[in-house]
Formats: sequence, structure tokens, C-alpha cells
Amino acid sequence: MGEPIADTAEIKNLELQLDALDQHGYLLVRGALDLETVEVWRECLTRKYKHKEWDISNEVGNVAFDYLLEQEPELARALVGHDSVAPYLKAMLGRQCQLRSFRAHINPGAYTQEWHKDFGYYWDAPDEARHALRPLCINTTFYLTDNTPETGRLTFIDNFCHNALPEKIRHLGGYNSDNPFYQWCEKQQQTHLYPLAGDAVVFFSHIPHQGAKLTQEDDNTPLRSNVVLHYQQTPMFPGISFVSSPLPAIAALGYNGTFPFVDP
Repeated sequence: MGEPIADTAEIKNLELQLDALDQHGYLLVRGALDLETVEVWRECLTRKYKHKEWDISNEVGNVAFDYLLEQEPELARALVGHDSVAPYLKAMLGRQCQLRSFRAHINPGAYTQEWHKDFGYYWDAPDEARHALRPLCINTTFYLTDNTPETGRLTFIDNFCHNALPEKIRHLGGYNSDNPFYQWCEKQQQTHLYPLAGDAVVFFSHIPHQGAKLTQEDDNTPLRSNVVLHYQQTPMFPGISFVSSPLPAIAALGYNGTFPFVDP
């Protein structure tokens, strides 16, 4: 397994951080949120989980909340274009950066995410029309609990950022372990990241990745949780292959409000 080399704890200079993000497709951003904010978020998600106010609960152990921009506006909107990740979003997407979706997760039990890519259209766009543009999408995930080699991780395929999936498996990604996409990912060289509470991971959404919770918490330990904001580079279009819908964000913020770096 590779080592997490794209890490702001190791790379202090912004331009070098951007180079690492461009090279590897991901960057571990240390101390993105203060611990007070982390605690408020944990309390919010724990409360909603106990009240069964989730929008998704799937078979791999992931519970998700999709309408927090509307339900928790003061708390959620503060993360849109957050100062800790804004330099990377601005440098990569500029004013074309649009918030696509806002989703929080909590993992109450054992959890091994299936290998997947959040954005499935990235490698198809140039083949679709003479002047079709390849939109770049970026995921910013804020971690609310510690992930260590003993407790949890986020794993990426190495050297994939600028290399397309083999065409025969490109559209076979799914949430089951017996499909060719999953099997291909399992055979590739991988890098594990171990973000701690308050850290963020910024990564390109077309890269295959897998999250995992490795141990069950005791009664005094917060459940594994995180908050994910997907950003897209316009142009995009309805029905595009993506892990989430843009409609809740647009409903909560209005179309103009989903562009964090455009002056009103």
C-alpha cells in the first residue's frame, strides 16, 4: 500500500499543495474545522439519527442526510465554500465552481463502502460532441471523528487521476462486490488516508474510492460521521451520472446561491 503523501501536514506551501492535488487527485487538509464546530455537527447528526430523520439508510451501513441546507441552514451553509477548502476550489474551478449537493453521513455499525466513483461522466464527455467539455467535479469531505489504522480509513486507487478506467468496466461500477469494476479496484495499488476529527479531504470526484469503519465504537465514543459537499464545474446537465442530486441545494440556496465564489 502507498503512503498518504498529499497531506498539508507535510506540504506547507499552497502551490505545492495544489500540485499534489493535481498529481494525485486528492489532498488531506489538516485542521479544516475547529473542534467546537466538529462537536456541534456531531450532536446534530446524532440527534437526527436517534430521531430516525435520515434520507438514506443502505445495506453497507451508511446513513445519510440530504436536506441539511434547508433543515439546519445556519450550521450547514457555513460549510459552503469554507475558508479551509476555498483556496483549492478557487484554484481548480474558479468562478465556475458550483455547489452540487450537501450530504452528511453517520455510520452506526460496521461499514465498508463499495468501491465507487462519485462522478461517472468525466471520461465520456470528449467523445460525445466536437466541443463537449470535460467538467471537473470536486468532493470536500469534513471528518467529525478520528480515523486511524485501527478504526477507519478512506482509500484511493493510486495513479488514477489522469488515467481512464478500462473501457470494458467503465460503466459497470455499482454497490456490489461481484461486478468487474469492484474486482478491478481491489487489484490496484491503493493509498489509505486517515483523517482525524476536523480534517478534510479534497478530491476529484471521478476517482474510485472506498471508505471504511473498522471497529465498533463503545458507548462513550461518537459514531463515525462526516459531511460531504460536492462541487461541480459547469456546464453540467440533468440526468448526468452522479452520486447525488443537485435539487436540494438549489431549492435551499437558489441557483445563484450555489456559486460560492461569484460576487452577488
